Amino acid sequence: MNIRFSASPPTGVSTQTTQRRQIIKALLALGLTPATASLLSACRQTPDTAAAQELWVSAQGSHAHSFGLGWLQPGTSGQTAFTAATGFRGHGAVQHPLRPDSVLMISRQPGTECAEVNLLSGDITARFACQPGRHLHGHACFSADGRQLFTTESDFVSGLGKIVVRDATTYQWLGEFDSQGIGPHELKLMPDGKTLVVANGGLRTHPDSGRKILNLDTMRSSLTYLRVSDGALTDEQTLSERKASIRHLDVAADGTVAVATQIQRTAMANNHIVAPGAVHSPGKTLQPLNAPEALLSQFNDYMGSVAVHNSERVAAFSSPRGNLVAFWHLDRGELLGYHAFHDVCGLTVSHDQRYFVLSNSAGQLRRINARTLQEQPGLRLQIPAMHWDNHMISLTLNTLS
Repeated sequence: MNIRFSASPPTGVSTQTTQRRQIIKALLALGLTPATASLLSACRQTPDTAAAQELWVSAQGSHAHSFGLGWLQPGTSGQTAFTAATGFRGHGAVQHPLRPDSVLMISRQPGTECAEVNLLSGDITARFACQPGRHLHGHACFSADGRQLFTTESDFVSGLGKIVVRDATTYQWLGEFDSQGIGPHELKLMPDGKTLVVANGGLRTHPDSGRKILNLDTMRSSLTYLRVSDGALTDEQTLSERKASIRHLDVAADGTVAVATQIQRTAMANNHIVAPGAVHSPGKTLQPLNAPEALLSQFNDYMGSVAVHNSERVAAFSSPRGNLVAFWHLDRGELLGYHAFHDVCGLTVSHDQRYFVLSNSAGQLRRINARTLQEQPGLRLQIPAMHWDNHMISLTLNTLS
């Protein structure tokens, strides 16, 4: 199983609080607002008037000096956004289950840093880095009890994928196990609380080569299920198209997994159209999601994110290269509709479950009715200074005493 544990922390773990004046100066230069009294007063209500505050959170930024974690309250005018400058480009983000006012942002592959941001103050409350010889793949998740953090990483030398286990309070390195593949990207905890599902993209990279793929001829992508307690492989699924890289996933309450792929067309033996999404139901095999070839070709072999709506049994897939979001029924595998939106990638489900929320790099947000799959144009938002990155999450903050 190759699990390793250590009592000593790895190189690069540190905790710090950002200097408020430096943050405010940077944000004002970008036309953004630091998370100060307006957000604090909204969340610190009296018990009699308490209500959960929904926030939409995403990595954002278009160049080095603007990279950070951004968020907004959709219930307000929608024109006020907040950000915390991190100094590195983020990819995925996850809310801390034991500190719900905090979100962890993970750096984009082949980055090595993570930053924890307090959404009420805008402070970066912790940072940590990979061990030497490792890089991150942009995603993480917490254990069922919130005490451990799991990150997808790669070993530079062997190229093997690793699931690294850290203490979720201190972010100290605790151990690791194999992802049972190469290039592990997104991972999620399954509803049983005992299993991780991992999208092994199959693509080997090295920081010295940036994001260049080094093993196109031999790539092998897989969806693996790993036991949290010891890393044991309990199931593995693959697609018939060997050059389809499984990158992103979301999990329904019943354990159905929707996966988004990115096709490595230059390495394919022929030029046939490949479905860029698939669904895996417990006890079955991984099934591609089909649609008319005319539509499949519009995705340009690339899905960037996926989000599942549990009650409607709908999976939404975004294609920034195709400027489209498409919706499939989880059980029937039926294409239900699609929506055109320039450079769309971020996807989440609103707290009230009424909408799929879409974001793009121009700072725009749209809401798609989860039942009718029709956009609500009157609810469009745009924050011109904000450049939403690949993934968005919806979360709530309750009243703080």
